[in-house]
Amino acid sequence: MKPKYFSGARRRSFANIAVAALCMLIVFACKEKRPAVIETPVFDVWSTSTLEIEKIEMTDSATIFHIHTFFYPGAEIMISPETFIRESGMNEKLTIVKAEGIELGEELTIPESGETAFKLYFPPLKPEITKIDFIECESEGCFNIWGIHLTPNAKVKVAPVMAQKECTQPVPAFEYSLKPAKLSGKYLGYSKAMNKEVAVDYPSLSGESQTVKASVADDGSFGLEVPVGYPGLYSSSLGFIFLTPGQEVKWNIDLVRQTREESRLRKDKEPVDSLYETTEGDGFFISKADMHKIDRPISGPEDPEALLSEVFVRKFNGQTVYMPYFPLVIDLMKPLYLSGGKDKSVKEQFATLKEKIKPALDDTDPVYDYILASLYSRRIQESQFYTDADKEEIKAAFAGNSAYSEALIAENDKVKALTEENTALIKQVPDVAEDKVFEEILRQYRGKVVLVDFWATWCGPCKKAFKTMAPLKESWKDKNIVFVYLTGETSPLTIWNKMIPDIHGEHYRVSDNQWHYWSKSLKMEGVPTYMIYDKNGRQVQRYTGYPGNETMKKVIEEL
Repeated sequence: MKPKYFSGARRRSFANIAVAALCMLIVFACKEKRPAVIETPVFDVWSTSTLEIEKIEMTDSATIFHIHTFFYPGAEIMISPETFIRESGMNEKLTIVKAEGIELGEELTIPESGETAFKLYFPPLKPEITKIDFIECESEGCFNIWGIHLTPNAKVKVAPVMAQKECTQPVPAFEYSLKPAKLSGKYLGYSKAMNKEVAVDYPSLSGESQTVKASVADDGSFGLEVPVGYPGLYSSSLGFIFLTPGQEVKWNIDLVRQTREESRLRKDKEPVDSLYETTEGDGFFISKADMHKIDRPISGPEDPEALLSEVFVRKFNGQTVYMPYFPLVIDLMKPLYLSGGKDKSVKEQFATLKEKIKPALDDTDPVYDYILASLYSRRIQESQFYTDADKEEIKAAFAGNSAYSEALIAENDKVKALTEENTALIKQVPDVAEDKVFEEILRQYRGKVVLVDFWATWCGPCKKAFKTMAPLKESWKDKNIVFVYLTGETSPLTIWNKMIPDIHGEHYRVSDNQWHYWSKSLKMEGVPTYMIYDKNGRQVQRYTGYPGNETMKKVIEEL
């Protein structure tokens, strides 16, 4: 016979099971049911404020998204045919079936109203699913919405409002430094599916724009170092941020509150949602809320002296704040006032520029050293690499701040080494009259089909076309076809040298004067511009912008 206490335990076990089952029934009974239609559903986070969900219809045969778009008139948007929805946190994808009001994979032009609407159809959802993600593609820059709640009374979880600290330190004085500025922070409400990067743009001594990027960790945190050179406002994927060499700025953003604040249709907004960003640092910083206190220059490149003056008189609380584009303004002034002056020494060029800039600067302003350094850097971009005597001259010129001479000499040696590595790729520009250069380049390839590509390192469509055309070029590698790539001095020598090893062909980098001559004489409307020549040197086709692989293949293979 079994002990009596065992039967009691068994009875208690059955009782516990019964209670648990009853609780489960109560939970399911109380759980809000998913309706057939959800109007303006709440959601956790999005990647863009362009697409808003007006409603979602859920039937036995389809899940239909009614989308309203808000964007710039005349701009174009596209919905990928690979777009899908999924249950939040799960991997199973329900890929888009069709669309109404927009063609999948094709660009839609936004009308003058800045608004348009369309429908997207997906396979049906399982009845028990109450939270989904809308994913146009799984990388940054796509139209993605995470955590869409499919029940009417759902609420998103938000963190407590972040408090913005005030900065009491003065704006740092202008001083060039090789110490990197540090930027760190965290995205609240982040998930690794967002696949974000943080990027900061800054100008080099030559005026060219450079970018430092860092991936965001799974917990939403990030950190990067940026060799900004001087204290000032810099453009970033986070907006403008004041960075100082050797100091750290911390930036935090609540993505959930930001999403609600940006939405035009959300009904669950709170007044405090506007307080979704905070900035602090171990030195001087400017909060996002104070950014509007700094005016932006209103003059354009047609009046560089006035533009330069406006850059130098930007004020914040009565103190000068240097903008990230003032080196670019200096770079703009160089060809205007120094055209034809390549035979002059750097010191002579500097004296000319100083006279033009005097109305904007005091005689002792430390920015003059930056301007002098930018002139020395310009020589590197013109492939006039430093001799030992040049290096000694540069060291003497910047005896008061050796960071300049160290940066210049290091850049010179790096670009010189890259150029030497690319000797086989870089072709010598023919030493003939300006109006004969293009003709002479083509003459060298007579007997072959020639595809000429006018491009620039800063041209996004040019770089996109390289990737698109790569398979086509590979299929032609045994054909009698030559690819000629032409660019000018607006393509910085350093970046150009880094890019061309991956762009198989014949590479020429011409002077600004030659490029401007081609722009007029060849009637180029922009880059990329493509010109196709047959084996006899006769032009058979030209395009502004890449026409696509099928078009290019048809034209060239007929030759």
